[in-house]
Amino acid sequence: MSLHFHFPDAGGQLAPWLPQLRELLITAADRVATLLPLTQLDVVTYATDAVIPELGVNGFAEGRHLLHMKIDPHNPHLPEHIETAVPALFAHEVHHCMRERSVGYGRTLRTALVSEGLACRFEVEAMGHTPFYATALTAEQISAMTQRMLPVLDAPWYNHPAWFFGSPAESIPRHCGYSVGFALVGQYLARHQLSASTAVNVPAEAFFG
Repeated sequence: MSLHFHFPDAGGQLAPWLPQLRELLITAADRVATLLPLTQLDVVTYATDAVIPELGVNGFAEGRHLLHMKIDPHNPHLPEHIETAVPALFAHEVHHCMRERSVGYGRTLRTALVSEGLACRFEVEAMGHTPFYATALTAEQISAMTQRMLPVLDAPWYNHPAWFFGSPAESIPRHCGYSVGFALVGQYLARHQLSASTAVNVPAEAFFG
């Protein structure tokens, strides 16, 4: 397992959290490694306010070999959620990195729905934790938003922030893409008796139909 953890902290903001963060990430990596190959991956954990507000944590997969873990030491929700959010989001972003090494994240709304849906499902598979952003919509909303997405699924450009983070101006609810993707992928996995880890290399087109 060629996995390297980095904790840049020139400002000392992470210092009180570092022992806990190290333990959480190492434990999470051991668990994820039983499901996906953790090789050639740098994990950089640093202080920033660019986090999910409800958690105080966020993650970002930058290509095949670089994973960002973002921590807001000043977020009031961090103490409550750090134990679950850090491992879950680590798993989420690892799945993105591994998918990038095969079929890729993709450049269309169709491929983004599948990549995010799989990563959310992998949070459940690896950590037993269902992210709130994956179940933010009702079944009726998912059906309605799926119909709205159909004409733009393969458009050469789509508004990723609007579809995934919400847009009041466009009447798109927050976390729409995550919830639609989670439902879509869940149906496919159940139908084919697969898991998020075993489906990491399945092309997005297979999930529709």
